[in-house]
Amino acid sequence: MTQQTNSFQTDTAKVKGLGSSKSGFGHWWMQRMSAILLIPCGLYVLFGLAGAEILNAQEVVNWLSQPVNAAVTLLFALAGSYHGALGIQVVVEDYVHNHAVNLTLRYLTQIMMIVMMMTSIFALATILFG
Repeated sequence: MTQQTNSFQTDTAKVKGLGSSKSGFGHWWMQRMSAILLIPCGLYVLFGLAGAEILNAQEVVNWLSQPVNAAVTLLFALAGSYHGALGIQVVVEDYVHNHAVNLTLRYLTQIMMIVMMMTSIFALATILFG
């Protein structure tokens, strides 16, 4: 007994076994969720820092020394890094056709995202815990 395949798929899709709903939806969904998370966090950071009378480094450190402000700022930085990496990945996948270069750029994007996240965590932890 042979298995019937979908006649609407291209030959490449039949070989790979992937459809648009198997790989792209999760990426699309996470990009939308991170964008939605960035809105309230970004507004909180923007208005929190804009409310300061004179914006200098010491005043920003004092503002970030409060746990709620630090937590929202950290969430903003982490979500921004992740959202940016997802966006860059889409551009690389769509416009870089050389497989080796594509793969290299995607790995570099992931590494840079992790470095930015770790730097954000370290900077805020240093401010909070001295």
